[in-house]
Amino acid sequence: MLAVWLLIVNPYITAAQENAVGEYELKAAILYNLTNFVEWPGSAYPDSNAPTLICVLGRDPFGGALTNSIPKEGGKGRPVVVHRVQPGKDIRDCHVLYISSSERKAVGQIFSTLKGTNVLTVGELSQFALNGGMIQFTLIDKQVQFEINLDAASDVGLKISSRLLALARIVHPQSSGLGGERLSRPAQSLELVNSPFPFSEFRTPTLANRDEK
Repeated sequence: MLAVWLLIVNPYITAAQENAVGEYELKAAILYNLTNFVEWPGSAYPDSNAPTLICVLGRDPFGGALTNSIPKEGGKGRPVVVHRVQPGKDIRDCHVLYISSSERKAVGQIFSTLKGTNVLTVGELSQFALNGGMIQFTLIDKQVQFEINLDAASDVGLKISSRLLALARIVHPQSSGLGGERLSRPAQSLELVNSPFPFSEFRTPTLANRDEK
């Protein structure tokens, strides 16, 4: 079993005391911790005390897991706030925008609304990253993997840490002329392992079966 070290999960999220965690508990922890591995330009914040806004657009699959994954002090010296939003201009104020699968028919319009912003888009829809989204979560055999459209992120001034990129499959958008090519290096798979330290270890994930909840 391949073990990798990734500094993206805070110590408050555990593996359900059994080294197993529900799918959206794990994804919520990853979503929050993306804020520690993405750098936004200074212009993305009105002032040095402004919070980082994680927004969920459409049907919220996380329940309370996303809010519970955020420590009181936040990351990078800024508080982190979760907002539930609906399509419209409000999404331009987000720093991280999780686009729910319920919004599949509106993705093109959402991307158009976000033009000229520094919003990191995250989703799970099929070919989300290939079609212009920035980070796609993919669940394969109960394993959470990343696809990252680095071109889309770079085009809006976002810098993604090499430590996160090392775990991802980098994809090129359909419009790049590369035919939606994926790099051959496979994405790493993530499992949350209980740790008393801020640096938590991920292994091949063991997600709790839904019928066991």
